[in-house]
Amino acid sequence: MYVTTFYSYKGGVGRTMALANVAALLAQAGKRVLIVDFDLEAPGVPSYGALNCARGRPGIVDYVHHYLETSESPDVADFIVKCPLDGEHAVWVMPAGDNTQASYSDRFASIDWGFLYEHQHGYEMLEDLRRQWAMHEAGFDYVLIDSRTGNTDIGGICTRQLPDAVVTMFVPTEQNIDGLIPIVGQIREETIDQDRRIELIFCPSNIPDLFDEDDILGKALKSAARRLGYGNPAELEPPVTQVHHWSNMELLEQPLIVLSRGQSKLAKEYGELRTAIIEQNPVDREGAVAALKRLPQIFEAARKATKGQAATKVIERANEIARLHEGDGEIAFMAAGIFSAAGEYEQEERTLSDVIRAGMKTERARMLRAIARLNLNKKEEALEDLKAVLSSPSGTIFEFRPAAQLLRAMADDPVMDALAIFQRPETRLRSKIVLSHLLMQDRSNHDLVANELLAASRHDEMSAELQKDVNNAMMLALIGAGRFSEAVEIGNREDVDDNVAAQFNLAIAEWGATGAVPTDRFASLDARLPADDDGDQNLHQCIALVRGIVGRTDEALHEIARAEERITTSGNAFSCWTFTHRSGEEFFGDLQEMREMLQIGEIPKPPFLDHLD
Repeated sequence: MYVTTFYSYKGGVGRTMALANVAALLAQAGKRVLIVDFDLEAPGVPSYGALNCARGRPGIVDYVHHYLETSESPDVADFIVKCPLDGEHAVWVMPAGDNTQASYSDRFASIDWGFLYEHQHGYEMLEDLRRQWAMHEAGFDYVLIDSRTGNTDIGGICTRQLPDAVVTMFVPTEQNIDGLIPIVGQIREETIDQDRRIELIFCPSNIPDLFDEDDILGKALKSAARRLGYGNPAELEPPVTQVHHWSNMELLEQPLIVLSRGQSKLAKEYGELRTAIIEQNPVDREGAVAALKRLPQIFEAARKATKGQAATKVIERANEIARLHEGDGEIAFMAAGIFSAAGEYEQEERTLSDVIRAGMKTERARMLRAIARLNLNKKEEALEDLKAVLSSPSGTIFEFRPAAQLLRAMADDPVMDALAIFQRPETRLRSKIVLSHLLMQDRSNHDLVANELLAASRHDEMSAELQKDVNNAMMLALIGAGRFSEAVEIGNREDVDDNVAAQFNLAIAEWGATGAVPTDRFASLDARLPADDDGDQNLHQCIALVRGIVGRTDEALHEIARAEERITTSGNAFSCWTFTHRSGEEFFGDLQEMREMLQIGEIPKPPFLDHLD
C-alpha cells in the first residue's frame, strides 16, 4: 500500500480534481485505490463524477468522534464505500463525513487535534487507521489523501505522518511559494529525522495556457523551482509535472475528465502525474519499470555534474527495485544497464545472471554478462558466455556480431574457437556468416566456409536479405580459395546492378577465372564508386584498386592514404588484396604493396591471383 497526499497551500489549484482523476487512472490500470477526504473544513471528493456515491456517508470526522467517545478505534470498513467508475473498474472512498448535515460543522470544529495528539494518543490512533487501510479486504495498492490547505494540524497529519509521498500543487505565485517553503522544509526534516522517505512531487497547476511573450510564466516556474529546491536533473527526485488551466464549461459539472475526455491535454497531464506517483512506489511493477527508464538519465546528469552521492543513490534505487522484483527478467535487465553505466560490474554480473535464469533476453544478457565478466577479469567465464551466444539457435545478428568481435579480442586462439562453433549443427546461419570473417583470417579455412555456406544455401529457406549476405560470404570464401568459376556462377545468379560490393567481387572472380582483367567491368565500377566517401579502410582500399586498374593512379594513391588513416592497431578488416581478414599491421602491409606497384606504373594485381600467370 502506497499512501500519497495531495496538498496545496492555497485553494483554487485543482487539487481535488487532480486527485480524483489520478485515482480513476490508477483504477483503470488495475490498481485498488482508496480516496481519503481529509479536507474536513471544505470536503470536495464526493462532488466528482462517480465519487458522489460517498455523499452523505460517515467518514473521518465520525471515525475520530467514535475514538474520542470510546478510546477505541472503530472498524474503518464501516466508513469506506465502494464507488463503481464503470462496469469494470471502481475506487473506494473514505469521505470527510456527511457535510450535508448542519451538525457536521460543529462536529468537525469540536475536534481539538492538538489535545488529541498531546493527551489522547492521537498519533497512535492515526497509525492504527493507516494499518487498517493496509488490512482492508479490498487490498488497496494506493491510498490518495486529499489534504486541507494551509499550515494546520490536519495538514501536518496528511503531509508528514501518513504519506509515503506528497504531491505539492501550486500556482507559481509569490504568495503560494512563500507559504509552501516552510511546509516543504518540514516534510524534508521529517524524512531526515524519522529516517523514512517521503517523496515530494512538485506539480505547478492551474497554469494559464496562453502565449507567454515576456516569459512571465517561465520566470515564475524557474523561481519556484529554485526557492522550493526541486527540478535538478542531477538529483534522484520525482519528475516535475504540470497541469494547465482548461477553460471548458463541462468542468462546472465536475466530471472525471480522464473518463469523459480521455484524449484531452488535461487528461494526458493527469496521466503524467499518475506516472510520477507510481514511479516512487518500487513495489508496483509498472512504477518500477517507469523508474528504471528514468534512472539512467539521472545517473548521467549526476556524472556530468560530478555528484557522487546522487549517483550512489541511483545505484541504490536500482538495487532496491531489482531486489523487490527478484525473478522478473525485464526489471533485472533494466537494472543491469544502470549497473553497467555505473561501472558496478559485480552487481551487473549478478543481475544479468538473474535475467538468464528467468529466461529473458538470454542471448543479449549473456553477451552483456561476458563484457561484465571481462571487466572483472573473469576471462574463462566470459568466453563461455560468448561461445554460448554464438552457438545459440535463437540468437540474432545483434548478439552474434559483438560476440564474434569479443571472441577475436579475448580468445587465445579465436580461429580455432570459431571453427568449433561454426561446425556445430545447431549454430545458426547468421552466426556462421559472422564467424566466417574470423575463419577467413586463415586461407586454409576458405574451402570449409564456402562448402558449409553452399550446403546451407541449397537446403535452408531464407529471406532475400539473408540470401544476399550468404552469397556475399560465399563469394569471398570461394575467391579466397581460388574457386573462381564457382564464384562467378553465384555472382551471375544475382542482380548485382544495385550492389557495388557484389559487382566488385564478381569482377575479381572473373579476373581469377579468365586470367585477364575484366576492364569493362572495372570501368563500370569506376564510374559508380564515390569520389569522396567517408567509408572504412576496406572500402577505400577497394576504391584504390579500381582506380589503379583503370589508370587513375593519383586518385588510387589518395585512396590508399585514406585507407591507412582508418586502420586501428586492435582492429581486424577484410583486405581485397589478399581476400582474407587481416590485422591492422597486416592490412597496412597490403596497402604498402599496392602503393609500390602503382608508383612504378604497374597495374595493382592482388598477389593471390599470381599463380594463374
